[in-house]
Amino acid sequence: MSRSSLFSACLIFLSGCGGSNYESDPLVTEQWYLSGSDLDGNMVHINLNQHYYKGRGVLVATVDNGIDVFHEDLRANIGEGSYSYLPEEYGFSQKADHGTATAVIIAAIEGNGKGIKGIAPQVRIIGFNALRLATVSNLADALVREKERVWISNNSWGDINSWGEPLALKSLIRDALIDGVTDGRSGRGIAYVFAAGNGDGVINDLPIDNVNYSGLVNNRYTIPICAVDEYGKKAAYSEKGATLIVCAPSKGRVEGVGITTTDVTGEDGYNPTLFPDDFENRGYTGNFGGTSAAAPMVSGVVALMLEANSRLSWRDVRIILARSARRNDSSDSDWVRNGAGYPVNHKYGFGLVDADRAVQLAKEWAGVGDEKILEYQQDVGEPIPDGENDGVQNEILVDEDLHIEFVEVFFDASDHPNLGDLDIVLTSPEGTESVLAEQHNEMFGVFQYNNWRFGTMRHLGERSRGKWQLKVVDKAAGGSGTFINWRIKVYGTRENHS
Repeated sequence: MSRSSLFSACLIFLSGCGGSNYESDPLVTEQWYLSGSDLDGNMVHINLNQHYYKGRGVLVATVDNGIDVFHEDLRANIGEGSYSYLPEEYGFSQKADHGTATAVIIAAIEGNGKGIKGIAPQVRIIGFNALRLATVSNLADALVREKERVWISNNSWGDINSWGEPLALKSLIRDALIDGVTDGRSGRGIAYVFAAGNGDGVINDLPIDNVNYSGLVNNRYTIPICAVDEYGKKAAYSEKGATLIVCAPSKGRVEGVGITTTDVTGEDGYNPTLFPDDFENRGYTGNFGGTSAAAPMVSGVVALMLEANSRLSWRDVRIILARSARRNDSSDSDWVRNGAGYPVNHKYGFGLVDADRAVQLAKEWAGVGDEKILEYQQDVGEPIPDGENDGVQNEILVDEDLHIEFVEVFFDASDHPNLGDLDIVLTSPEGTESVLAEQHNEMFGVFQYNNWRFGTMRHLGERSRGKWQLKVVDKAAGGSGTFINWRIKVYGTRENHS
């Protein structure tokens, strides 16, 4: 998903699921993402030993460009409730290549002698083709349609690539997400899995996009998923940032190994239109990639978790994914342990999704406690030194104690003309740093940080009490401004959820 152009990306690894004879599926040997190791020998596969869990009883909705509901490797798992936002004459399955590819990663039928196997091969799946007519109102509607029945919403899409500019969460989308986590699934909440975005890159030695510049994936209601390549290294395009929870492998670069999944039946999909040297059977492709593919991998794992423990709330799902993740790319210098002992990385979140560990933890999970919110604000009014590394910093004293789930920072430097010049780093009382923004390319230069909401997962499990510091550094001369004020919101529980 190159955010706007909706390319793909994904991967996680799955070893034998037992039950059906999935080895009869002819392309399962092409699903390198079902099991494997990176060059360091670290686990980069799911290692799924619980043969029983296959997503039974779980309904997944894909918000995408449709699903080929008659595809040979999917149709038996199609549930009731798919919806089209187009006039009837266009057909729900028309031009549904992207949505079909993502849906089948989750739900391909196992052991039917055709194609591949899904991560949750007995799940029920439906589609909402809101991306075919992608108005804000359609997307918001798709996020809560069938909200009482839907357990997981897979979203392999995102904001139009912002090129380093902050794009706020639309109010209709925000309200839909809040509705879904509050009232969806009989009050337990829908798990909203989102592709983190394909906007990373470097121009003139500076990075471009970051998940914290998108209101869609820097909020606490969505589960942003990053991508790694076949070696467990960061996919070149995968956006980094402090709100990432887990990653899943994908096609990491143009010449990299792609993800094998289904294509729409016939000649109109990726195979052969984009990839003429693809599989002879045009109903499948071996070239899917992007964070679009990573998201449904995690949605499949969440389906297994929810079969194992249907009482899990949307907050439980986020914490379990983070706690059960396996550290990948162990030599990367950004890995640190936060104050609660969890490894965290701005490129990978808490690491590679691990189905075996996630399911086991889900089975044992008693449930997170009632959510509490702490909020503090500080007026600052100090100039940000232009082009000087010392910067300006301010502290807020949090005098109450929570076990942290998520932190939001609202930052105002609205008189600064070049937000791309600014490094903004939050440091917790336990010393963990969250890079909320870094000096980066901004294509248009028309936005400012006007009470902009940043998010971070990196303080999961830490204690909130103590001094929180926000440091702002203007890394480039030319254009100055003021650190006007900031506000911090801490979400967590009185009791320890670990």
